[in-house]
Amino acid sequence: MNQGATCRCVVNFTLDQHFPKDVYFYYALENFHQNHRLFVISRDDAQLRGNVEKTPSPRCRPLDYVQRDNLTLPIAPCGLIANAIFNDTFNLYQQHTPQRPVPLIGGGSVWPHERTLKFRNPTGNLRQALANFSRPPSWSRELWELDAQNPDNNGFQNEDLINWMRSAALPSFRKQHRRVDHSVAFFEDGLPRESYTLHIRYTYPVASFGGRKLVILSSPSWMGARNPFMGYLFLTVGTLMLILSCTLFAVHYFL
Repeated sequence: MNQGATCRCVVNFTLDQHFPKDVYFYYALENFHQNHRLFVISRDDAQLRGNVEKTPSPRCRPLDYVQRDNLTLPIAPCGLIANAIFNDTFNLYQQHTPQRPVPLIGGGSVWPHERTLKFRNPTGNLRQALANFSRPPSWSRELWELDAQNPDNNGFQNEDLINWMRSAALPSFRKQHRRVDHSVAFFEDGLPRESYTLHIRYTYPVASFGGRKLVILSSPSWMGARNPFMGYLFLTVGTLMLILSCTLFAVHYFL
């Protein structure tokens, strides 16, 4: 959705083991500070709940209004965080002759309460409701046409938008982007051990902030997503607390 140059990249890789279902496709960003205070607060929660009659919140400045066709139009969704939404697109194929597409679909990354309480579309026709609004400056598509395949996945209730608007706590993070459709033949049991080709429509720049982009395929264990960071963090904090407790006990008992 960013305006500017677009390039297409092809990455070949091989899975050396079978990924049992369910298989999830993530994108990751490094050195992107979504947790910066001015970035986090630059949003209008009332607007995201479908209340577009009000003027955009002052928190969205300088991305609250835009000059377009000699008119001053409010931006929807306004703010820095919505303007910076991740917008690379991916297509995954098995290296067969011809190539066999891996079915990547949305769903599963949004909690039900988010669409019922935090992100709602205005009543009626979405395009008409937003006729007097402008898309964010870095977007190339309107808010009502984010998903041409699924009309229910447009507007403020677009899954990719909701997922992006959840600010990450750390400068390096990953977000669920798609999942493999295991109802399709050849992928009922997961992702086979094969050679694959990933086609990337590269539109999201990272050089300006010294960042890096990654894609991750993950098959969760019975404990959830295979992300060891939280486990390491809990073990480290628990060990430090145990050492501190023993030290304080020794000081209290002997001194």
